[in-house]
Amino acid sequence: MEDRFIVLKFKGEVRKIIPQEIVFVEQNLRKVLFHLNSEVCGTYGKIENYVEHLPREFYQCNKSYVINLDKVVKMGNQVIYFSDGKDIRIGRQSFHGAKKAFLKFASQSES
Repeated sequence: MEDRFIVLKFKGEVRKIIPQEIVFVEQNLRKVLFHLNSEVCGTYGKIENYVEHLPREFYQCNKSYVINLDKVVKMGNQVIYFSDGKDIRIGRQSFHGAKKAFLKFASQSES
């Protein structure tokens, strides 16, 4: 599973990203932004095109965000906090689903 990666093309450059480096993915208008451990990489496109290539520890909260459950530190008041210090605010319905997915993921990781 470690040899899987995502290829991003942007402004004449090609970049290989290992899913474990991704904290979360964000759709911002026509751009898809990959928030990595140490930087943000972007490309034009739709978030749906990348979701199918991500491993099981990723969860799509809503149309704008896909989170790496392995990088979540805590969740509360509709805010998701990540290990790199970043956080995102999502709607109540989306937060409920993300919290459920996080609890399920955490319980599976422990066993």
